[in-house]
Amino acid sequence: MESMLNVSDRIDRLLDRVSGAVGWLFIVTMLVIAFDVLTRKIGYQMPGMGSTRLQEVEWHLHTALFAFWLGAAYIHNSHVRIDIAFINAKPRTIVFAELIGCLVFAIPYCLLALYFSFDFTWEAWVVGEASASSNGLAFRWIPKGCMTAGLLLLFAGVISVSMRSVVYLFGDPSLRRRATPPVIADKVEALS
Repeated sequence: MESMLNVSDRIDRLLDRVSGAVGWLFIVTMLVIAFDVLTRKIGYQMPGMGSTRLQEVEWHLHTALFAFWLGAAYIHNSHVRIDIAFINAKPRTIVFAELIGCLVFAIPYCLLALYFSFDFTWEAWVVGEASASSNGLAFRWIPKGCMTAGLLLLFAGVISVSMRSVVYLFGDPSLRRRATPPVIADKVEALS
């Protein structure tokens, strides 16, 4: 069980590194947006870099930010969650529900979405898909590839949380604190 927890720790560190590195794209995104707004406001357009291209760069950057943070958001329980059914539940009950959710819903969803997103990206690459706008960007496979990579990262996050949940529920009690899944971390701290 400790080896499972070590693998989960390595996955978590990888997801944190990826999300931290990609976080710098926020600055790039803000600069692109500010430049786009400013040039539209003053009526100046750089040759070859119209507003359409800038707006497409903006959504490509937003796609990368969203996609590369999916896994980290899951391992830190930062995603949208409606837990009304578990407000007064015991930590073990919540972790058991999380494990069932991972096994029954999240893992199959990730695998299915990966299958279709890989095909989606590959087709864009093969046909050289570009923007429908005449002055838009080429290489539409890049944002589509970001979504595929993001789904891989989400899958890794789900696997990590699943392993933590298994160790928490069925592992040695001495590992329980280290294995605490993020879904109950606040409750465990409150009980300490």
